[in-house]
Amino acid sequence: MADTAIECGEKARGRSEPPGRPPRNRAVMKHSDVLGGLDYLTADYHRQDFSKHVHNEYLIGLIERGVHDVWCRGEVWHAGSGIVATFAPGEPHFGGAGDDLGWSQKIFYMPEGLIRQVLEDSGQNEPGTIDFRSPFQENAPVAHGLSAFWRLLEHGHSSALEIEEYLIRFLPHVFAEAGGSRVAEPKFVPPRFRDVRDFIHAHFDEVLQLAALAALAGCSKATLIDGFKAHFGLPPTRYLIQVRIDEARRLLRRGQQVAEVAVAVGFADQSHLTRHFKGVLGVTPARYLSV
Repeated sequence: MADTAIECGEKARGRSEPPGRPPRNRAVMKHSDVLGGLDYLTADYHRQDFSKHVHNEYLIGLIERGVHDVWCRGEVWHAGSGIVATFAPGEPHFGGAGDDLGWSQKIFYMPEGLIRQVLEDSGQNEPGTIDFRSPFQENAPVAHGLSAFWRLLEHGHSSALEIEEYLIRFLPHVFAEAGGSRVAEPKFVPPRFRDVRDFIHAHFDEVLQLAALAALAGCSKATLIDGFKAHFGLPPTRYLIQVRIDEARRLLRRGQQVAEVAVAVGFADQSHLTRHFKGVLGVTPARYLSV
């Protein structure tokens, strides 16, 4: 399908970079232990390209300045200032700056368990992953609530009780306003592709060969690549990188050093981890959990 430009918010036109040295990217991702834990990112990007990836969590955030171009659902979305980002787990996407001045954003990475717990507390207890109507939406009340939630997380005196209370009040409103009209149906995954996925999760820290994975699935390499991507959103190689990054986040939260984490999750060295980590999360491992 040919990409289609979908406008969300006001896209900057006719602007050029000011003279002098271009600004650097500034991005920090932190972690909160509330309700089992969530990560949250604040970033001001001048140049940042995201590789094609998925998230195991719900991604809910806000574009605060500039324009972020994102490919998702077969289209290119131009998300401008004030636009709310809403991605369900497993939705493939990639993107970068929509103009020469880049963009700023705040993003919250919320595990399904956290979302499920909050929605059950509010009486919205349908099983399964909840779809969003659109990956980007104009919704001023949700945008305001996301900014308020970020301030609450960043406020040094906010208690876990305050943060939990806010989520229990706010998140059901987000899903009522931005959620899809249905719960995503569980996808049937042929056992051979499911076996390969499980093998990757069990052996992510090893050197994996496409031939061995195809043999495990009992099919050709081409059939494995196409079939795996159709069911999991990414080909096996990209999926392996995603699993390694997710594990790297877990180890970094435990206080391990970046160089140690790189080797532990299967990357050749720290530079390889940094490149892939930044390409998926928009922040380097050194700036993950930094103050």
